[in-house]
Amino acid sequence: MRIGILATSFRSGIKLFEALDSLPQKEVFLLVFPSGRTASFWKRVTLFLSGLLSSPWRLPRLLCAGNVVLLSEALDHPKTLSRIRELDLDIGLHKSEVIYRDSTIRSFKQGILNAHIGLLPKYRGRCVMEWTLLQGDRTGVSVFFIDAGIDTGEKIVFSREVDVSGKKSIPEAKSHLFSQDADCYKTAIQKLRNENFQFETNDGSGERYYVMSNLFLSVVDDLLQENSKVPSE
Repeated sequence: MRIGILATSFRSGIKLFEALDSLPQKEVFLLVFPSGRTASFWKRVTLFLSGLLSSPWRLPRLLCAGNVVLLSEALDHPKTLSRIRELDLDIGLHKSEVIYRDSTIRSFKQGILNAHIGLLPKYRGRCVMEWTLLQGDRTGVSVFFIDAGIDTGEKIVFSREVDVSGKKSIPEAKSHLFSQDADCYKTAIQKLRNENFQFETNDGSGERYYVMSNLFLSVVDDLLQENSKVPSE
């Protein structure tokens, strides 16, 4: 299986790369692309130097081995898409803050996986962790194949409940959920390799949520602080 990690910096993608390193029968590529619509010469230089500073020995070695691909244009640029197709990748892993177009998704044989910090199909959209906590539900992560919509991809590989009751603030709780992505992606790939694997269905039965107001955010913060004080059994 050939896997491409889609990241806007070497630093953000290398943890996923290392987590997948122990998987058998795979080849992993870290695709680093500029975050803007276009990339000037100096943006490309900065992209390279930031990776070099974050890992002065690992980046040159992976570049020489061909496992790091520094893309000079934005992700949906024809030049970038052509390069991705040349790599003949089976699956992409989302590790950026971009919204993917159909042309990018189709550049991967099976598609692009996203580790969404909400339990699908019930919670999709923005601030899903906060809305989950406000409604007294369990938090977690869902790994699914994206489409061009907002968390509407039909194929869910798996969902996992992740407890955040010991976290004292929204940033701390969200950071904990986001930190699960490497292990979740690894688990998803292992499941996809099982010949008897069956997808769960993201059937659209849930709601699409939007950015939460400051008033509700303060309520969620209070809930987290209260829960963090409750002694564990």
